[in-house]
Amino acid sequence: MSDAARHHGLPRRGFLGLSAGAVLLAAGCRSATEDAAGGAAAPATASAPDLQVVYGAAPDPTQLLHRGPDTPVFVNLVLDRLVDLDPQTLQPVPWLATSWEWSADRTRLVLKLREDVTFHDGRPLSPDDVVFSLTGAAKSSQVKPLLERLADIRASAPNEVTLTLAKPTSNLFDALAFNPVVDARTYVDGKAADKVNGTGPFTWQAFKGGNQLDLARYDHYWQSGRPHFERITVRSVTSSQAALSALQSGQSHLIGAVPGRDLKVLGGNPAFTVQSARSSYQQAFLGVNVTSGPFGDRRVRQALQYAVDRDRIVAQVYGGHAEASSLPWPSNTPGVTPDQVTRYPHDPEKARGLLREAGAEGARVPLTAANSPVFASLVELVKYDLEQAGFGVDVQLLDNAALQPKIQQGTLDGLFIANHGMVSVSPLSGITVSGPLQVGRNTSHVTDPAYADLQSRAFAAADEQARAEVNHDLSEYLLTESFHITLAHAWETYALASSVRGVATSALGYLRLDDTRRTA
Repeated sequence: MSDAARHHGLPRRGFLGLSAGAVLLAAGCRSATEDAAGGAAAPATASAPDLQVVYGAAPDPTQLLHRGPDTPVFVNLVLDRLVDLDPQTLQPVPWLATSWEWSADRTRLVLKLREDVTFHDGRPLSPDDVVFSLTGAAKSSQVKPLLERLADIRASAPNEVTLTLAKPTSNLFDALAFNPVVDARTYVDGKAADKVNGTGPFTWQAFKGGNQLDLARYDHYWQSGRPHFERITVRSVTSSQAALSALQSGQSHLIGAVPGRDLKVLGGNPAFTVQSARSSYQQAFLGVNVTSGPFGDRRVRQALQYAVDRDRIVAQVYGGHAEASSLPWPSNTPGVTPDQVTRYPHDPEKARGLLREAGAEGARVPLTAANSPVFASLVELVKYDLEQAGFGVDVQLLDNAALQPKIQQGTLDGLFIANHGMVSVSPLSGITVSGPLQVGRNTSHVTDPAYADLQSRAFAAADEQARAEVNHDLSEYLLTESFHITLAHAWETYALASSVRGVATSALGYLRLDDTRRTA
């Protein structure tokens, strides 16, 4: 039996509280559970032909194989993937690949492709496009580390691709769900042409002034009857107040990348809905350079864990559109226990005791973050918490363009606040791809062989029980070593006019508008 035939079987995640695809709604807004879960949009008697979208970052057609600030809003509108991930179970779901089958030793995966898919220029999708896309991803994409075990990718039949692995791996489908399939004829040197040629529900019409993307319905989309809009316009508006004004004035019907706390102004107004998908989030964290100052002592790092008030961060910085946790990955990850999720409650007294025990009370430490409203708020709260616990804190706020290279290269001293994704998919993908957690070359300078051993165990885990056991042990390791302090899971959040129905978010946080309608 192929994996596709049993992808709704034993879930990769268990369930604790709300499911991973659940929706949190702002106070006073109508229910959007069906929409966020990907349910069909209710047909309207008079459907509007267009949708105006405002987002906080402009689309970049040169970075289709990298997830940037812009990709959640436009990539799934123009491109498709081989598989999707079920938001609740994270099991692979057929997409461009209709089915798949592993060899007995799980070193060979045969993917069967849909036969009714065409690119927007009318050319049929071929296995060569899939080979080209995965080969490029294995060389230079964000999830390159997840594909390092790929020994061979080849078109093995007219509608079939075979992947051969040097060693078995437990998270190959994470990479297949992350990377879009691009056109081998127009995607050159890691960049798309000026007009992206995809297989998705909308065609790329024009990219104007670096901040507006015009899309049009693709009449031959392989999902029959979709999409419903004739055209979509995506505009980049970096000011959250300007984005909210556009929504309230009717100039926009959907806005994204707006801080949750700024959406409170819509509460109680039936004309708008605030929709948050728990299945995808950015993890805000306090990073620790373990080679800097007093942070070589584990007790000092654990003092940081007790010092921060996560509940206050969720309420004041994210307006409730986030979750407090001591771990980077979801609370319903198999193997993770409630005790691990809540291991470090806010306890300034305990933090002070650990500092005294380590002889570090009163130590002055640098704290660096991006100079943006959200991060400035995080810095303000974290600085206060650390000072209450007995640290002295020197704050430095940098432009994001200056900060990101320092984070990626690991050149920051002391403490730093940032966020990252991929941890919402699986612990193994998080510690393999995400720079702050990456085994062997993380921003905290942790080189412990025990960490690498846990990654090796995770790669080799052949069944759900083995994966749950290593997830538990990996969580315990991070909690004990405390070089990466989770502050909050900030959910992917959108605000939309109540006339809009059927907006969905994928497990990776990508916006889905193929089954969306708007009442005229």
